[in-house]
Amino acid sequence: MKKTVVIIPCFNHADAFAPVADKLVKFDKHVIVVDDGSTTQQSKKIKDICLKHKFIYLKNKKNGGKGAAMLTGFRFAIDQGFTHALQIDADGQHDIRDIPLFFKIATSHPDDLIIGNPVYDESAPRSRLIGRRITKFWVMVETLNKKMPDTMCGFRVYPLKFIEPILNTIKFKRMGFDIEIIVKAYRKGIDIISVPTKVIYPKSGISHFNTFHDNFYISLLHTYLCALIPLWLIKGGRHHEKHK
Repeated sequence: MKKTVVIIPCFNHADAFAPVADKLVKFDKHVIVVDDGSTTQQSKKIKDICLKHKFIYLKNKKNGGKGAAMLTGFRFAIDQGFTHALQIDADGQHDIRDIPLFFKIATSHPDDLIIGNPVYDESAPRSRLIGRRITKFWVMVETLNKKMPDTMCGFRVYPLKFIEPILNTIKFKRMGFDIEIIVKAYRKGIDIISVPTKVIYPKSGISHFNTFHDNFYISLLHTYLCALIPLWLIKGGRHHEKHK
């Protein structure tokens, strides 16, 4: 496969990220870690981890959300000539043993977006699972596609050439980012391949998800995406936009 990179958004997750980094280095991949405005102490730890493993360390001065971190990572990766970027969380939720599989599929389908289809165990909070089912329904409406995968899974491989035109259109840069970029990618004609992958919620994990605030924020995102449906259809939908 052409030049590939792993991008990891990280906000105050230094302790959880350390063992992830130790495992990740074994895959011998270029890695970009975007520190999204972590505290001074956390930033030092994250930077030290990157220095230890020779990861590229970038920092957003202020916390802007996962999307803001990923946008920083995407733009740097594009500037450096990378063709594909694998996104993975810093907190150990994702099974990094599946990284070779994701890249293998991306090699066979270089124009497509590869996304993890979560396989949960008993650690998954019921409230989060319900929220995902609600989002899955709305994403089906927003894409007019009943077969859309779970767009909230942050384990995915992006074809940067086709993602680049979408970056400046992203409005929701916090919890809604993963959903918005997938919906907009699909509307742009990018095909999406779903890959089963194990997802866990570590008992010692630090979650930045605020039940009321973030669910309200995601509701606004779905309202926004639904409002764009008529314009998308007027322009001809996916057929017109296919890799335009």
